[in-house]
Amino acid sequence: MITTRTRAKMPDIITLFDWFIIYSYLGWVYETIYCSFDLGRYVDRGFMYGPLCPIYGICIVPAILLFTGRFKYNITLFLSCAFLASLVEYGTSLWMEFVFGRRWWNYSNRILNINGRICIGAAMVFGLSGVIIIRYLHPRLIRYMDENFQTGTIKRVSRVIFVIFLFDLLVTFQMNL
Repeated sequence: MITTRTRAKMPDIITLFDWFIIYSYLGWVYETIYCSFDLGRYVDRGFMYGPLCPIYGICIVPAILLFTGRFKYNITLFLSCAFLASLVEYGTSLWMEFVFGRRWWNYSNRILNINGRICIGAAMVFGLSGVIIIRYLHPRLIRYMDENFQTGTIKRVSRVIFVIFLFDLLVTFQMNL
C-alpha cells in the first residue's frame, strides 16, 4: 500500500498483478529449491507449467494490503501472516482437490498438521516470509521499480505477462481436469 500523507492509496490493478506475478515467481523458486533439496533431485514445483506458484501471490498481496503499517511488533505481523496464509492454503487445498480430484501437497507426515492440508512448520515459514517481505523486501521493490522503470513500460510488459499467464492457466486447467 502506498501512503500519501495520512491516507493510503490503493494500487491499481496492474500494480497488484505485478506484485502477484513477482511473489508467485519467488514462491516457485522457494518451493523448487526446498523440494529439490528435500528429495535430492530437481523438482519443478507448482500448479502451472510456467515458473509460478500462484498461491504465494494470492497470500502475500492481500497481506501487503491488509498488514502494511498496521502492526508495531513483528510478532503480531508474523502471526497475522501465518494465519492468513494457513487459511488460504487450507482453502486452496480443498478447492484444488474438489476441482481436480487430487492434492498438490500433503503435510500428513508433519507435526501439528490439520488434515494434511496445513501444518505448523509451513505456517511458521509463511509468517516469517510475510514479515521479511512486508517490512523489508516489498518497500525496496516498490522503490526500485519506481526509480528504474517508466509506468508505461511496466504496463506494456504487464499486459504481455498477463496474456502469457492466462494462456498457462487455461492450458493447466485443460491438462489437469
